[in-house]
Amino acid sequence: MFAWLVIREDNTDVLAAAIAKAWSGGDAVIARLAFPARKAPRQIAVVWADRARATRAARWPDLLDDWKDIYEEALFPSAELPVLAEELSGLGAPTLCAHAGPGLVAGTVAWYEQGALIGYEHVGGASVSWDPDEGLGRPFDGTAASIAALGGKRVAKLFGSDRDVNVLDRALAANRAVGNVLLTRAFYRILDQDPPAMDELAGLVAKAATTRVRC
Repeated sequence: MFAWLVIREDNTDVLAAAIAKAWSGGDAVIARLAFPARKAPRQIAVVWADRARATRAARWPDLLDDWKDIYEEALFPSAELPVLAEELSGLGAPTLCAHAGPGLVAGTVAWYEQGALIGYEHVGGASVSWDPDEGLGRPFDGTAASIAALGGKRVAKLFGSDRDVNVLDRALAANRAVGNVLLTRAFYRILDQDPPAMDELAGLVAKAATTRVRC
């Protein structure tokens, strides 16, 4: 359905430099979105690759690499967005990589700070979470509390606390797929407010004016 890199608008000053280091060939496509809020609009930049290729492999923690080999499940659909996230966060821009599979049944959320992964959540053929303090997380049971526990202390410190459990409760009550719930939570954190429904958000990104950066 989608694979995006997302940063807050106030961190976009380092985007061009990060793209130049992370990708070659093709284009980086950037869509900017603003969401109404009480004090000031919440603004984000959504980035994806159009024929661009990563200049190197993404760096994954050994535990996640081993999990990937055991369960034969990709950690992210391609290397481009994780590599760009490493470069962006290394330049001071906390970064989210988000992937949604068809029907939002599968979903992946990866958070980056200071050039490295600091939190990871994935649901699909197999499910896993990871953070540098706790290592691999045990599978969750689909309740809001257990999904909230996957976030990781470092992600909570950077992007906000788990006060978003009520968002998860509402999503689960609507029988939304677990991948949808993980993604809703991630965008709640980066926007610091309720995000649009994921299909609506995908529509907003598709309709947004875009800027292309040649790699």
